[in-house]
Amino acid sequence: MKSLSCIFLTVLFLQSFVPLYAQDALYCLELEQTKFEQFDVLNQDIEDKKIILLGEHHYMAANTPLQTDLFIHLNKQVGVRHLLIEFGRAEAYLYNQYLQTGDEKYLNKTFAGFSRYKEFFPGWRKLYAYNAGLDSGKKMVVHGLDIEREPGLSASMYALLSAYENNPSVSSLRDAIKLRLDTIGIERDTKEYTFYLREKIAALSLPDGENKKSIDYILGNNSFFSNFMQRDKYMEQTFLELDTTDEVYLGQFGFGHTQMNNGEYLAGLLSKHEKYQNKILIMNMYYMDSGKAHALNDLADCPVFLYKFDLSDDKLGAFGERGQWAIILKDQKRYSQIE
Repeated sequence: MKSLSCIFLTVLFLQSFVPLYAQDALYCLELEQTKFEQFDVLNQDIEDKKIILLGEHHYMAANTPLQTDLFIHLNKQVGVRHLLIEFGRAEAYLYNQYLQTGDEKYLNKTFAGFSRYKEFFPGWRKLYAYNAGLDSGKKMVVHGLDIEREPGLSASMYALLSAYENNPSVSSLRDAIKLRLDTIGIERDTKEYTFYLREKIAALSLPDGENKKSIDYILGNNSFFSNFMQRDKYMEQTFLELDTTDEVYLGQFGFGHTQMNNGEYLAGLLSKHEKYQNKILIMNMYYMDSGKAHALNDLADCPVFLYKFDLSDDKLGAFGERGQWAIILKDQKRYSQIE
């Protein structure tokens, strides 16, 4: 009888231990107040990483608050001040100008798929306010790893050429760019227009300086690839050229680019380099319908939560091969358009 009692107590002990482990790897989140600083296991995992990648599903309302709070937390936690984005150099220029000035005319000319939606602006305003309080040598910087898009390309050229507007030829080109901006859609012949701008600006013989350097840098970027995988290879190479210091980076990309187990996409490509092996932490976002049966739904009752996968888990280990952590979001809405 005593042996049965001992076995029973042992089983109870083991059962009580499992939830404690699970609790350590699962954190409920509030989108308006995420409190990443309280998540000890996550913060331990971050400590020795070189790259933290957040894999989003585009156009979801929860994206911006999560990304903003994570960037601010990482800056406080490990000094991350470099943000990598799935856009080109022109888009990064506009974000950096906004962070420096607070002038929302720069945000208004970023990718229309984001800047036309209400949820886009509060996050960037919060980031601007936080960045304004940082020392000059520790300010946040945005880097575009991807191809050029509109309206960012035209908007950046229009702004940068303003330094030379006393030149009649420059003024004429800016008028043409302004007309394009006033009539532009989400996408428009960016490849051919890049060639056009290179030719026109080269003929102006602009004096050397920071604006000229930025113009050349943006126009030196690609603006077209025929398939998804070419873009990832290009973003990989762009990052390798950028990463020349001991700085740590946060990258926010579409979910398709952050799959660690796919060697043809950005996360998988970077993980092949010896310097980044075991130095990349991935948090993929999974948007779930709570009314549908799914193993991720069953992990917690809270509508939004952070979870670390156990690779030995028969049911969920495959998710961990894509990325160590997941943010599970149940029944979340898409962006709401500005009227």
